[in-house]
Amino acid sequence: MRKVLAVPLEDVRQHFARTARQDVKIVAPEILAAELAEKLKARGKPVKPERPLAGNVWRHAESDVPNWLCEAHEFAAGLPDETLGPFALCFGNEKAEQDAHSHPRHLEICFSEHSLEAEYRCQPDAPVDRLKLAKGGALIFAAGVPHRVRLGGLTLVIEIPAVADDKVVEAL
Repeated sequence: MRKVLAVPLEDVRQHFARTARQDVKIVAPEILAAELAEKLKARGKPVKPERPLAGNVWRHAESDVPNWLCEAHEFAAGLPDETLGPFALCFGNEKAEQDAHSHPRHLEICFSEHSLEAEYRCQPDAPVDRLKLAKGGALIFAAGVPHRVRLGGLTLVIEIPAVADDKVVEAL
C-alpha cells in the first residue's frame, strides 16, 4: 500500500509545456489498458501508455515514455466503509500552526502553488522522512501516516472520506 505521494508543481507545469495534452492523471482508478489506449488514439486523442509509479515522488515523463500513475486503491488501507460524507475541504496558509498528527480513518491531500514542506513516518519504527516542494505541488498522506506540513502560502487541504474527530496528535 502507498503511504505518501508528492507531486511537484514544477513537474506538472513541465508536463504541460512539453506535451500536446494539457491534462495529466496522477491518481486514477486503474492504469490505462493498452486496448483502451489504442481505441482513444484511433479517435485522435493524444494519450500515452501508463505505468505504475515507483517511489513517493511523481515526475513528468517525456513524450516518448509512459506516464507514471498511482492507482487509487493504493491509498485505501485503513479507510472506513461508512463515512459522514465523501470529503472535507479546508484551506490554510503560512500562519497555520500544525502539530505532528495522523488521521486513522481518512487520507489527506494538500495542494499549493507555494512551498510545502513535510515530515512524516511511514512505519512506526522508521526514521522520519522529510521532503520539500519548493515551488508548490501536491502531497497525499495515507490514513495512519504521522505527518506535519509547513505551508508557504494559501493551501487547499482535502480529507477523504469526511470523518469527524479523526485527528491523533503524535510525535514524529
